[in-house]
Amino acid sequence: MLRFLQRLLLVPLLATGLNVAAQEKKSVPTQEIEFPPAREVQAKLREWVETRKTISAEISDWEEEKATLEELNAIRQREAEQLEEFVSAAGARVDELSNKKSAYDDEKATRVKSRRELEARIVAYEKRLRPLIRQFPPPLRKAVEEPLTRLEENAPDRPLQDRTRDVLMVSQAWLNFHRSITVDSEIWEGNGEKREVEILYLGMSRAFFVDQSGRLSGFGVPGKDGWKWTDDPSLAARVRLAIDILARRESPKFIELPIGGTPPKSE
Repeated sequence: MLRFLQRLLLVPLLATGLNVAAQEKKSVPTQEIEFPPAREVQAKLREWVETRKTISAEISDWEEEKATLEELNAIRQREAEQLEEFVSAAGARVDELSNKKSAYDDEKATRVKSRRELEARIVAYEKRLRPLIRQFPPPLRKAVEEPLTRLEENAPDRPLQDRTRDVLMVSQAWLNFHRSITVDSEIWEGNGEKREVEILYLGMSRAFFVDQSGRLSGFGVPGKDGWKWTDDPSLAARVRLAIDILARRESPKFIELPIGGTPPKSE
């Protein structure tokens, strides 16, 4: 029953509302809606489509450019890291080279000092050897003729290594000769005649000579201006025998020769 009464009350209200709406509709003037021409709509539509295409293309280009920029950025980052590694390695290399240069400078200073010391010693040896050159007998001089010639020239501007080599060669040859017994033959001229004599050198201390006839014999000693020879006919037989033994023409035996002082008389 209550619901029925509510429905009865709603009917007049609805009717009243419809009347009001009808009256309002009658009071508002009617306006016609004007649409733009079809061509203008098509043009606008084409512009809108082109705009969308442009926007889409720009977005696509931007995405590609963005990817390229990110790749370039990664490359630059790697290059920066490599550059840092290079700078670090270069710094270490510079330190290494600096240490090597310091060591080289020290070594160079040591070598310069050693060279000066060596040059001073070579100069001293040359001064000692030059006066002795006159004492060199022919067989010894022949063994080191070229170094002796250069030593006699006294050219201080020659390379130090060449001067050192010559001093060593001459000194070694002198020492070898002094430690050995050497037999040599020479042509001597005296009293208007030439004679071939054989000379027995006992190192650089003393020498003995004898000719083929045995009439000329004696001994010699090195002096300031060369070898000084003294005749001593009493030595002929012993010197000849000693030379024959060295030449293996005689069997070995004991022979007494004067080394210093007055020569002993032959028996």
